[in-house]
Amino acid sequence: MKSRSEMTILEHLAELRLVLLKVVVAVVLASVVAFLFGDKLLELLTQVSDPNFITNRWLCKLAGILNSPDLCINSHRLSFNNIELAGQFTLHVRLAFFGGAILIAPYSVTAIARFILPALKEKERKVSIKFLIYSIVLFIIGVAFGYFIIAPIAVHFLANYSLSESIANQITVQSFIRTVTQTVFAMGLSFELPLVVFHLTKWHIIEIKVLKRNRPIAIVVLLTLAAIITPPDVFSMIIVAVPLWLLYEVSIFATKWAKTKD
Repeated sequence: MKSRSEMTILEHLAELRLVLLKVVVAVVLASVVAFLFGDKLLELLTQVSDPNFITNRWLCKLAGILNSPDLCINSHRLSFNNIELAGQFTLHVRLAFFGGAILIAPYSVTAIARFILPALKEKERKVSIKFLIYSIVLFIIGVAFGYFIIAPIAVHFLANYSLSESIANQITVQSFIRTVTQTVFAMGLSFELPLVVFHLTKWHIIEIKVLKRNRPIAIVVLLTLAAIITPPDVFSMIIVAVPLWLLYEVSIFATKWAKTKD
């Protein structure tokens, strides 16, 4: 059997195709399993609008303590509509694929890593493994923050936003699920910022002085963003703005650390 170094480009491509095929088959099988629990996946995503959801419950309790009614969000659970004949079946399939992809993610990452790592030098392999571990941890933290904090606040804001009293909000279940999943996924990616900035600095693509010089602008942008998506009270704005600001500061710290490693 040939070693990796003796394999031709076509042989490498054939091996990569086999790895990707295994990942696809694994995702399909996991999606079949997830299809059986479609109602549970739907409940997991829609409960961010439930008054009994932990974030909504705590904020409403805090609203009573602080005598600030605006702080209480999602006090009434939303009702959803379906306006397409195959809408619920299509949603069920999408949820199954989404759940299957997440369920099999550890195997997918491991399979791809086992294909790439042997081609790297020892030092590069160690760096890649650390990068992979850190990125996974940061992504999970970001997803948790998006699900428990940002998604309930965003749902409350969007569901109650009114351009005109003559327009009634009739929310389709598809649009709700799309909004929640996009919000959660976006926060997962946002929490990768320190890691991305660290490597950009290591490669001399970005300088720390640029981040420091633009700090006031970044803070204004983050506060504005937080003010837009939160209810009209300072506490909710702080809940969203502070973690985003901390990510920016951690990114600056990451650039300093990268400099010391040069």
